[in-house]
Amino acid sequence: MSGGWWNSGRLAAWLLLGGLPVAAQTTGPAIESRAALLVDARTGQVLYARNADARHAPASTIKLLTALLVWERTGLNGSVRVRPEDTRVEPSHVPLRAGEVVTVGELTRALLIGSDNDSALALARHTAGSVDAFVALMNERARQLGCGGTIVKNPHGLPAKGQYTTAADMLKIFAAALAVPALRDICMTPRHQLTTAAGTQTVKNHNKLLGAYAGMGPAKTGWTTSSRHTYAASATRDGRELRLIILNSPNKWDDARALLDYGFGVSPSAPAPAPLAAAVRQPLSPSPATGRLTLAHPPPPVTSPAANKALTAYKVKKGDTLSAICRRFDVSMKTVLRHNNLPDPHKINPGLVLYIPLRG
Repeated sequence: MSGGWWNSGRLAAWLLLGGLPVAAQTTGPAIESRAALLVDARTGQVLYARNADARHAPASTIKLLTALLVWERTGLNGSVRVRPEDTRVEPSHVPLRAGEVVTVGELTRALLIGSDNDSALALARHTAGSVDAFVALMNERARQLGCGGTIVKNPHGLPAKGQYTTAADMLKIFAAALAVPALRDICMTPRHQLTTAAGTQTVKNHNKLLGAYAGMGPAKTGWTTSSRHTYAASATRDGRELRLIILNSPNKWDDARALLDYGFGVSPSAPAPAPLAAAVRQPLSPSPATGRLTLAHPPPPVTSPAANKALTAYKVKKGDTLSAICRRFDVSMKTVLRHNNLPDPHKINPGLVLYIPLRG
């Protein structure tokens, strides 16, 4: 297509398959990326879409799926003894050295903050027994998330024949990763002191908009010569979170600024969470009985749009608990959970925005 929006037939089909409600706006900023998708995280309202089901190379944004699987299988616990085959990758690497032992948590930080490819290989092998087995799990997990336009060939995103994703799919992967507080925090960490056999180094976040764009939060960047710039990013202003996916862009920073500025200028729609919003915010975990991946916390029932009209946004403070917040607003925990898809109601981090129904 030549315009910024899907044709109505393809968009309607995507919505019927569990997509997102679409805003009334049909115009947007001038951008250069081949594919882009911008949504309101709370309502699922699509603010801008360009070729969102077109297939493009993901580059390092696929590391979001790598990190998600590692978290689901390990909880970021344990240590990895590095093998020679883990170190044979470039250009971005720690560098790891064969024989050294590094914690899963540190390797995951190197993966998401420094985008280190040797960390991706070491984590994949440790988690699944081999890189090939891990890639098979990545493709299975992508299917479970509803990513029908994604094929994964490696855990780091370096160019590989037949490896691709779509903006719509990457949004689902990004949302699933953001549902894990530990991964969300890592993805918005500006820098991290990493100590390995190579010494202590400062790993800097590749997201140039972190600290430079008002409200910029967790993100994952990507770039190769063939994929060009790719980007998955979240930004929040006045309690409103927008999520952005960019694929195949000559300059993701300019495109991201233009799209986020545009999105924050669009009036939000009434909250009407789509099936996608209820599903992808919940990480999967292995069932003790079967070993198969299932929803760790099944999404609560979603209220109707009409019931969502009288909500107030509350930003969680240090020391808050969900039960204390419920007492403060004189509402039941069940009611709050109905309006907020929380990965773990017992763990709410400072800065999280909860939507509380007003009584009366």
